[in-house]
Amino acid sequence: MPIWVKQSLRLFRHELKRGELTIICLAIILAVATVFSLSGFSEQIQSALINKSNSFIASDRVLQSSRPAANEILIKSKELQLNNAEVMLFSSMVFAGDEMQLASVKAVSSSYPLRGELLINDPQSSNVLSKSAPVRGTVWVQADLLEKLDVNIGEKLELGAAEFTIAGTINKEPDASFSVFTQGPRVFINLADVELTQVVQPGSRLTYRYLFSGSADAISQYEQWIKPKISDIQRWYDVKSQQTPLANALTRAEKYLSLASMLGIILAAVAVSVASRRYGQRHQPMVAVFKAMGANRVHIRNLYLLHWTSLSIFSISIGLVIGFALQTFGLSLMSSYLPGTSNSISFYPLLVAMVTGVISAFAFAITPMKMLISTPVLAVIHGFADINTKKTVLGNLPPVIAIFVLLMLFSRDWSLSLALMASGGVIIGILLLFGRLLINTGRAVGSQAGQAFHLAMANLKRRGKQNNVQLVSFTIAINLLLLMLVVRNDLINEWQAQLPVNAPNQFLVNVTKEQVPQVESFLTKHDMNSSELYPIVRGRLTAINEEKLLKKASKEETNKSDQGRQGIGRELNMTWHSTLPKENEVVQGQWFAPNSTSAEVSIESKLAERLEIKLGDQLSFQIGSEQIKLPVTSIREVNWQSMQPNFYMIFSDNVLADFPATFISAMHVPTNKQKLMQTFLSQYPTISVIDVQAMISQLRSVIEQVSLAIEFILALVVIAGSLVLVAQVQASMEERERELAILRTLGAKGSLLKGATVLEFVILGGIAGFMASIAMEIGVYVIQTRVFEMQPSMHLLYWFVGIGLGALFVGLVGLFSCWRLLNLSSLTLIRRTL
Repeated sequence: MPIWVKQSLRLFRHELKRGELTIICLAIILAVATVFSLSGFSEQIQSALINKSNSFIASDRVLQSSRPAANEILIKSKELQLNNAEVMLFSSMVFAGDEMQLASVKAVSSSYPLRGELLINDPQSSNVLSKSAPVRGTVWVQADLLEKLDVNIGEKLELGAAEFTIAGTINKEPDASFSVFTQGPRVFINLADVELTQVVQPGSRLTYRYLFSGSADAISQYEQWIKPKISDIQRWYDVKSQQTPLANALTRAEKYLSLASMLGIILAAVAVSVASRRYGQRHQPMVAVFKAMGANRVHIRNLYLLHWTSLSIFSISIGLVIGFALQTFGLSLMSSYLPGTSNSISFYPLLVAMVTGVISAFAFAITPMKMLISTPVLAVIHGFADINTKKTVLGNLPPVIAIFVLLMLFSRDWSLSLALMASGGVIIGILLLFGRLLINTGRAVGSQAGQAFHLAMANLKRRGKQNNVQLVSFTIAINLLLLMLVVRNDLINEWQAQLPVNAPNQFLVNVTKEQVPQVESFLTKHDMNSSELYPIVRGRLTAINEEKLLKKASKEETNKSDQGRQGIGRELNMTWHSTLPKENEVVQGQWFAPNSTSAEVSIESKLAERLEIKLGDQLSFQIGSEQIKLPVTSIREVNWQSMQPNFYMIFSDNVLADFPATFISAMHVPTNKQKLMQTFLSQYPTISVIDVQAMISQLRSVIEQVSLAIEFILALVVIAGSLVLVAQVQASMEERERELAILRTLGAKGSLLKGATVLEFVILGGIAGFMASIAMEIGVYVIQTRVFEMQPSMHLLYWFVGIGLGALFVGLVGLFSCWRLLNLSSLTLIRRTL
């Protein structure tokens, strides 16, 4: 065995035993454990959230069509071992004796639902039972339909040419529509009974849904196969494709989890960079001694390459174990809140963690190792200060490339990774200049202050370059922690704002013009929180600037057809209003002028973009047998996640006033007033009630679980950031030890040294916190506007948090790290520095 192998292994065992490798081991362990736990936890949480949220569409994927799908669609799904179910939706009148009611009929196959539960109130046991399809010849109905038809469970109900027995009432429908424009109370029948009703005739308006569920790989394969086959009358979607509060919450949660994991990688990289630089500086005297004893460059290179490899393997192995333990602990905490999480090790997070460890261990060590191996023998006499300052621009390239590769490996998005790298470089440059300015300014102030403050500022000035590195490290760590905290709070606050305690849980639809005064009077008298009553007229957009619309517009299809301009392909629910509704904001043009008699229309911004409609364009509408034409005078942004009636088209008052209309309103009905509402509505059998309380409860449950996941991710990032701060403080211990020895020899008192040390770290932490707050504000603005599509806002309170916590935390870490040195005697300090 070569001598350098024996020396390297002996050196590794010796330093590991004495604790000399603690900092660099912790840094690499931190990098691996952070990436493993964050990426693994994020992947498991995302998967569990999606699986649970898929109950909102009763499956993993849905194919929706206005016509029956081809047989090959179902044959292919069976080949891939996917579960499938069929659903048919249509509106029809239902009868019971002399009473009748327009109902929304849902015919389901025996395998429905594939995800979630269909809960039915059992009339015999008063229990809630999980069911699939009704037994043939029976139906399940919404409870309010019983009152409207004046029937009881067990009695008969007529649907088309068939008669059914009412077997129970619906407690919870997994894929209940978020739309408030459904046609009447829900009625469930068995799909095999549709033919008996004879309501499906040529020209009938039907909606077919084909539900699919299975393993992620099988779903992905099927999705790739079916997407090219989707026609204009079909739509393929998952739970995140819907324009609903749930889809919005899931999408933002996934983005947050990914962002947190990427920032965790950056924190880990900073820790390794700091520790590897300290490692190289600490071993320079040993290399000089080796060379003085006759060791050549190759011998030293091989010795330290093996030493570093042993250190890396050891640290990566421990990091994987700790990362898995953190992931398991986090998932166990979440298991009661989010069933479906698994403790199994996924290959991708394991691969990313191992590659992260290797890249971090070697990419950040290249420059320090080269400097270490090139240490001259005379450095023992001349000192190592000049060596440590010789660092070329090329020496910074390996760490920069390493961070970019790590970001690419995790995000798999080169543009995002490049943007983060570029913005990070600009911020670091600004931080260095700004930090130097603040330190210089502080020194001028410190010369007029007490001895401790003056000594602290002198130390900051003297260690300018080292403090710049520390300042950047502190600032990045504090900035990322603030960023995660602020974005987390903004997300949760926005979710809670969408679903407050008094969020609308019922919608009144099909209210006639004559019934409006009575409804308004009832709501006012009983102090029920409600929206205005909006008139509804159904119509079709037929032309834009005299150009007829012949095709349905889609997000994937933006080119105009040769046969005509793209259209919507269905009727719209349109309204008129003199004032701008809540959760609407005019982004182009002007809202209707008061008392204006002009015919105008306002269009929702995303629809306008999709149809390439601009201000001043003339829109033509077909309403019944009438045609109207009018200009677009404003374009609105609409918050579709609000539990309020929202519209693509809003007309000025005089345009639709002569058309027959029904009205709609959203309201919050407390539990103690539910019976009162039912009694009132029993007087108006034509008014339909859409109860979304069950849907809101489900949505709140998912959002609570998303929030808990975000809390845990934030905790992991805080731990990572804290370890970076500790590693950075530890990196300057040797130099501080020499300074304390000199000051003690010159007669400096212990109280002065302790005060100066604490002030030095407090000032450094305060400056870092201040700059981190500025960087946080910029970062939050970009994330809010570009990533999460939220309204930007200022967070001045977090500036005080950043400055205060930065000063407090860095000050405490610095004091605890130096406490042992500060309490050593002058003689001991002098001996340790020799």
